[in-house]
Amino acid sequence: GRTGSWLKLFSSGCTGEGSDAPPHIVGAMAEVAAAAAAATAGVGMGLFSYNRGNYEFDQKMHYTRFQAGLNMAIAQTGIYKQDIAQLTALTVTRQDCFHGIAAMGLTILTAIYCPGKLGFHVPPPPGWLMGLEFVNIAGCYLFLGLTLWYCMHAAMRADTAATHMLTRFVRLPIPSQGMLDKARKFLSSYEEQQLSEVLRVPFTRHQAPGRNRAGDFNEAMDIDDDAKGRSRHGYDVPAWYRKEKAVDNVSTIDSIESMMPLAARGSAPEHFEAYREIQMEWMPYDVYARVCIFLAFMHLTHCWAYHQIGHLIQEVRAPFACSIVMLPMFVLQQVILTLDIAPGGMPIQRLGPCSLWFAYFAAICESVRWYNPQVQAVGFVLVYCAYAIHIVYTVQLLRLCAPSEEAPAIAESPGASWWPGEWRLPSAFQHAICLLAPPKELAPGVTDIAGELRAEQSGGPQVAGNQSTESTASEKRADVHRALGKQGESPAWFGVKVGLISLVIAWIWLTFGFTIEIMNQGTSHPSLLNAPGMPNNARDPRYRPAKPGKSEPTEVGTGGVAAGPAKGVHLGAMHRRLSDAEFVAAPTTPMRRDIANKLRELIPHLQEMARLGAPESAILSLPPAPAAAEVQWPAMFQPQLLTCGAHAQAAVALSRHGRGALLATPTMNLESFVLHGVAGHGTIVAASWDTEGLLLVTTTGDVFECAGAVPTAGKWACKLSTGPKLPIATAGKPFTGLVAVSRAPGEVQAAVIFPGDDSVTIFARSSSTWLPRGEVRTPASTAAAAHFSTSGSSLLVSAADGSVTELQMSNGQTSELASANTGHAGHAWAGACRLASGDLARLAVPVESSSQAKFILG
Repeated sequence: GRTGSWLKLFSSGCTGEGSDAPPHIVGAMAEVAAAAAAATAGVGMGLFSYNRGNYEFDQKMHYTRFQAGLNMAIAQTGIYKQDIAQLTALTVTRQDCFHGIAAMGLTILTAIYCPGKLGFHVPPPPGWLMGLEFVNIAGCYLFLGLTLWYCMHAAMRADTAATHMLTRFVRLPIPSQGMLDKARKFLSSYEEQQLSEVLRVPFTRHQAPGRNRAGDFNEAMDIDDDAKGRSRHGYDVPAWYRKEKAVDNVSTIDSIESMMPLAARGSAPEHFEAYREIQMEWMPYDVYARVCIFLAFMHLTHCWAYHQIGHLIQEVRAPFACSIVMLPMFVLQQVILTLDIAPGGMPIQRLGPCSLWFAYFAAICESVRWYNPQVQAVGFVLVYCAYAIHIVYTVQLLRLCAPSEEAPAIAESPGASWWPGEWRLPSAFQHAICLLAPPKELAPGVTDIAGELRAEQSGGPQVAGNQSTESTASEKRADVHRALGKQGESPAWFGVKVGLISLVIAWIWLTFGFTIEIMNQGTSHPSLLNAPGMPNNARDPRYRPAKPGKSEPTEVGTGGVAAGPAKGVHLGAMHRRLSDAEFVAAPTTPMRRDIANKLRELIPHLQEMARLGAPESAILSLPPAPAAAEVQWPAMFQPQLLTCGAHAQAAVALSRHGRGALLATPTMNLESFVLHGVAGHGTIVAASWDTEGLLLVTTTGDVFECAGAVPTAGKWACKLSTGPKLPIATAGKPFTGLVAVSRAPGEVQAAVIFPGDDSVTIFARSSSTWLPRGEVRTPASTAAAAHFSTSGSSLLVSAADGSVTELQMSNGQTSELASANTGHAGHAWAGACRLASGDLARLAVPVESSSQAKFILG
């Protein structure tokens, strides 16, 4: 009751109505009320000023933070632009390097193909060696051409993509006027705050947890619990902070729409993600440009080595110098394989350089001085080995250059190449392609401010570095390669694959062609394109008009104005002071030997003249010219051929149509006979007499064997040989040149001088086929007859002036057996042979029918 009275008294005193309290009590109560009101107003003003000061400070800090964040984002975006430029510059610079190397390789290759071509002045190397060289030349051209195109495409596409990204996507996040207006706050906006925020008592929460209450602010601070307890977080943040966070997360920075497939997206800044996806468009061309450089230079070193085999062995005949070339080329190729191809599995590619040695030894077997069937067979085997190595080697290169199904184990380390595991690349070249792709994750301690702003304003809590990818590696690889084609392979790899497959086909085709050539060996058509023994780069001169300088005897393969193939052809281009000069060929070794012998024979006569003091008019007496023996030839018999036998001191003279005479020396007894069985096969052009009988050759190429050492009862029975015809008849016309024939154990050899030629072609028939054994120049300017010695080891060539030259078949040396004889006018020299005594017997036939043939000894 007392409390109620005091309240009643207080209320009445405050209002002044109906109060019956004493005046001094009423005044005291009024003062107390005024003081309470003043205190309340003071507290309210203090709270208002305190909270308004906090608001003002927060707004300044908010604008400062806004500026700092944008400045950092602008600076970081500038770094991102440098990232794009540097990644692109790496590709473009690399392609420029590849482009220059390819251009240099094309220059070297063209020099090998055009100015350095083999077979210009000498017979070219065999077809199998030219095949080895030119398939490698073609392969080198193929891969150098691919390198140029791949480099051009990769560089231009990378440059275009970088420019596109820098001008459209990776732009500096410059704030707009609206963004600046949103960041700016008027101090009067403090009036918009809730009363609870305006008069909030310090050290109390801004809001309590409950329904429709905002919370979870500043909860992600990475600080310790004690410091976190002293900070404002969760529900204990001002309302204006909550409102600013909601406003700042919308349209703060323009975003780039992601181009990455979801399965291949990483957690790096988005410009890296976009660039890595665009890089897929030129990355295969970049990689396979480097692979093409490797393939091109492997083929270049191969073709250059084969070119040197053809030059140093086939042309220069320098096998030791050629081996010195093969060794560095072999080592170089092995070094390139070591540098470019990562070790792993069986190194079958190491077999490729070994083909150089097989070709080297095969070329030596091809160029041995004397024909040997066993050596030739070894050479064929070596050629097959070289072709087989190239086939296996090219197939291995096809396997190594193919994109790997499994990603190589490459770790991202400072200074190392790196690319995503989803990219299908040839892992064999992983340490040679020097490829660098943007990272898929941020390094520890690195922050992507622009990415965070982009993630927050897009409504998602994810930021760079926190994304998770649940797709497997195979799914990512399938997603990345979704646009590469129906077979999931890039056009760059398709070009390299087709090129290598075409080379495999080329090597198989060459092996097949070489087999055809071996099968044609020893047949009447050993070459598909030209006559045997003729250069492949010129038509057979027997069937075309002669070139200028045809009367000048030169040896194929010799050089110089005096003895080269161009002797007399280009004299018109000489300097005028040399136009009247006559170039005389230097004397050959046989000529020097003959001159020395004649001088040696002359020395005794000169000494005798000096001792006796012969008068100046004294003339040396020369030996008289051989005289013709007294021979009474049978009636109507005109001998045209002469052959001698080693088993008897006699000679056999034959007519062209099958009559003969056996002439014994020195008695000159003569026995005539008839060749039975020769008629109907053309006239006789060659004859040889040995212990087995006569061996004859007719103008149709038929070979006859007449058994028996001497004729019987005036007849000498002959039968046609079972072997093939000697290939001398052309287009069905009888042969009009010169032929010599000889029989040796197991084979028959023939020397043929074709009409208009000054060379002798040697043929041999070992089993059932005539094969060309070689070709030599005739020692006489105009040959009139040819005859083998009785043993077949030398060839006697009679000239039109009566001289006789002996050509040794073993070493090619020549010597003069008889000098020119002009003492038998009206006669032409028809043949010469050696008698059993070693004396020389010659036959001179009359030019006119009124005279008789002469048989001359010596």
